[in-house]
This record gives sequence, C-alpha cells and structure tokens, in this order.
Amino acid sequence: MKEQISKGTLAPRRKRNMIDFVEVTKDLIQNEGLESLSIRKIASEAGYNSATIYNYFDDLSHLTLFGSVCYLRDYVLSLSKKITRDMNSLEQFRTVYRCFNKEAFQYPDIFHNLFFGPHSESLGKVLETYYYELFPEELDGLPENMRQLLVAGTMVERDKVIVSEMVKDGFIDPKKADVTQELIIAAHQHFIFEAAKKGSSLNVKEHDRRFFVLFDYLLENAK
Repeated sequence: MKEQISKGTLAPRRKRNMIDFVEVTKDLIQNEGLESLSIRKIASEAGYNSATIYNYFDDLSHLTLFGSVCYLRDYVLSLSKKITRDMNSLEQFRTVYRCFNKEAFQYPDIFHNLFFGPHSESLGKVLETYYYELFPEELDGLPENMRQLLVAGTMVERDKVIVSEMVKDGFIDPKKADVTQELIIAAHQHFIFEAAKKGSSLNVKEHDRRFFVLFDYLLENAK
C-alpha cells in the first residue's frame, strides 16, 4: 500500500498528478465502462508513462476505486432529501438502503468494486484523500452530516452508527446487533453481484422489492 495521507499533506505536484489520473479514470468509466480500463490506457490519456501511476496507486483496482467515488455523491444527495429529523432509527435505516439501492443497482459493477472489491477495506482512506485533498469542491452544498456519511468508508462503518441507534430504540436485541448487521451487508453484496450479472435485463424495481423482503425478515428476527 502507498503511504497513508492525512488532510492537507499532499505536495502540489503530487496532488496535480493524482488528479490527472483520477479524472481520466472517471471519464473512461463514465464513457466506456469499467471493462475499458487499463494502466496503459489511463497513463496514455493522462500524458504519462505507465510506470508513473505506481508512484501514486497500488494497482489498477486501487486507481479504479478513486475513479468510482463520484458515483457516491448522487446517493448522498438523494439521502439528504429523503431522510428527516422526525424519522426513527428504523425508518432512517430503510431510507439509507432505499437510496443506496437506487444507485447501486443502476451501477452494480462500480458499487461492488467500491464496497466489496480488492481495496474496499481502504475505502475510508480513499474517500478522505479524494474529498479532502483532491476534489473538496464536490462536498459543496452538502450539510455536515451528509459530508460525514459520504466519507464514512465501508458499509460496516456506515451501518454501525444507525444499528447502534436501533439497539437503543429497541428495534434490535443488543446480542443480535452484530450478526444482523453482518447478514444484511452480506445479503446486499449478493444482490449487487446479482445485479451486475443480469446487467440490462435486471428488473430494478423487483430486485429492490426482493431485497427488502429479506431486509425486513432479518430485522424482524433481530428483536
């Protein structure tokens, strides 16, 4: 792994080079898809040689993670409009997954790589570097709580905050909290994987409905 970067520590040249690589990767993903990516192609489009990329990123999957982060913003924007202060923790949890599914089932390959790919455990560090160092302007217009959610990292980190509140509110037995969260995340990984396999033939509405049947079943048995 490359050295971890804390806020405000990137040298200007390093920052500029990383931005060049990430922007090219984002453009290729959006215009040609994940399958179009290669170290050689990204380096060529950015105007560098291939070896230079490895000064900043571990491998293609690591760079792809950076190039995919922009897809999280629509999820957070949607969530900021749907979630309200008067919702209880269970309603908030459902809303988080409802908004997440809307994006994840539309771009399953990208979301699977983000949250379950080879570098998903380092997603939190990637998000901090992306938003605090490379593209801080992408946080503009988001309330503070949504900013925090956007840089939360793994699904475990994201869900743990709300699951803890659900325990306090009596929706989940404290003894069942960890296994329930683990099962929900595993189920969601399966549904994203299935969405990726089905591609354009996926019935997104039915896929979402089936997920929530399982989601509600797990929560009902977590009491």
